[in-house]
Amino acid sequence: MNAQIPDDFPYELTRHGMQDIVLTLLDSLSAIKHLSEISCHADDEKTLIKQALTTLIQNQDMERCSFFMLSDDGLLSNVTGLSIAELGNDQEWQVRPTTFRIGEGVIGAAAASGCIQHCQNCQEDMRMSESEDKNTLLGSIISAPVFTLHHQLIGVLNVSHPEPYYFSDWHVRLLEVYKNVLGQLITNRRLFRQMEMKIAARTADLEQLVEETKRLKDHYASMSMQDQLTGLHNRRYFYNQVEIAIAYHKRYQSPFCLLVMDIDHFKKINDEFGHVFGDQVLISVADTLRHLVRSSDILVRFGGEEFVVIFINTSCQNGKGFAERIRAEIKALEWKSADTTVKVTMSIGLHCTSMECCETEQDLDIDQVIHCADLALYKAKESGRDKVVMYEESMRN
Repeated sequence: MNAQIPDDFPYELTRHGMQDIVLTLLDSLSAIKHLSEISCHADDEKTLIKQALTTLIQNQDMERCSFFMLSDDGLLSNVTGLSIAELGNDQEWQVRPTTFRIGEGVIGAAAASGCIQHCQNCQEDMRMSESEDKNTLLGSIISAPVFTLHHQLIGVLNVSHPEPYYFSDWHVRLLEVYKNVLGQLITNRRLFRQMEMKIAARTADLEQLVEETKRLKDHYASMSMQDQLTGLHNRRYFYNQVEIAIAYHKRYQSPFCLLVMDIDHFKKINDEFGHVFGDQVLISVADTLRHLVRSSDILVRFGGEEFVVIFINTSCQNGKGFAERIRAEIKALEWKSADTTVKVTMSIGLHCTSMECCETEQDLDIDQVIHCADLALYKAKESGRDKVVMYEESMRN
């Protein structure tokens, strides 16, 4: 037999009253739990706040929620909001552009005092802003200031209901906890964004440093392979590139020609006209050679007045033709020193590597090829200079 509950027994302690309290408690805990599960990695702050408002209105019997963000100029502006009728609607809520100054209205009072403001009857509350239309005023409002972890005001969370005296102390206590968690969530997102921006800035600095280091490395690598006087590549570049030419020759059985070129009686020019004049001769000769070779050929200043060029994929006949053209172009050059016209000639030793060599000289030695061209150059010098001589096996004797 059930005991009879007295008529004056407090409702909160009756069985139905306890059930309501438990359900309300569960709803409040669910709202806070879902708020704590919102990721601080949201695309923007407005999206994060909208998710928080959705969580609140889904678990609490509140008619409408909105958030007023504090701007740099000290104004509280409505950035987002949600009503229970719009819940589940993906369309963007058209926020009525409303702005309050600190201390203005219930929202401004919450920001100014740093404490929750509870307006139980908006029609009678003196704190309502004079700009508010009395015909559109809601019944009751709670405005809760939201702070960062360092107690800097972020904005004001605003909940409302059309009925006056609707919200209870339970709602106020829930929003006290809710606004603190929301403030921590917004703070975490801002810290996360600051960290992302610092990482992005640091990454950009490092990428710029890497690019600058690479540019300097390439510059000094290029400098180490370049002849400073003539601007041509030097002997180091030659040995770096010649391996590619030999590999191409072996793979495709394509012939190539190597020319060793030496300006005749260059020491006499230096002795008679000085080294500065001699340098000008070398620069002019180098410029002429540069214009005579193809971009695929390898041209270097080998040392002193000696130059080397490798004509890629070039037969002996064509190589000799190129060599003769070079000799003629150099011979046509002229320089002036006082009243004297200076001219030079060039002797050229030529070594050709034919397609047949690919089958018999798998271990082709570039130093040996240069030596053969040098023997031909020596023969050109010995036989009167200003000529092109092609290497022959009889020169080894």
